[in-house]
Amino acid sequence: MITEQQALSLLDKYNLPSSRINHSKGVASFANELALAIKQHHPELDIDPDKVRIAALLHDVGRGMEGDHELNSVRILKQEGLADLADIVMHGSMYELSVIHGAPDESLLPRTIENKIVAYADTRFKDSLVSLNERFNEVLERRRLEKEKSESVKMAAQRYDIIEKELMELAS
Repeated sequence: MITEQQALSLLDKYNLPSSRINHSKGVASFANELALAIKQHHPELDIDPDKVRIAALLHDVGRGMEGDHELNSVRILKQEGLADLADIVMHGSMYELSVIHGAPDESLLPRTIENKIVAYADTRFKDSLVSLNERFNEVLERRRLEKEKSESVKMAAQRYDIIEKELMELAS
């Protein structure tokens, strides 16, 4: 496991702007709180809140490169010897597009509880913590002229409603 300072150094190494680093810090804080709550209520799930926090901090490390940022982030973390973190940073934004294109790729979905926590925290935290409804409405407004992207966002909203219910049930 790497430290928070080492994670921040990686974000600098891969040229993340300070606004994206601030977003990632907020995602990491929220993900850590959620992981701690779930671990308290369900120790049998063997959740590592520190791992979740660091993965959430690094979830957008690939945004400074061309191509899909999620796939870039996974690749970078594996190259950096952080495969355990790479396994939980995929948040699934490419999944709905794969469905639209007629070739659903479930490997793009968050699978583990730790992975779902990171994905959910990223969705809920923009510049501050917002509801899923607020976040998806904001994205839909921003992408309103992109028919395919708008459709994928609507599909993702349904998936995130299910993830939210699962995580909130585990956390309480």
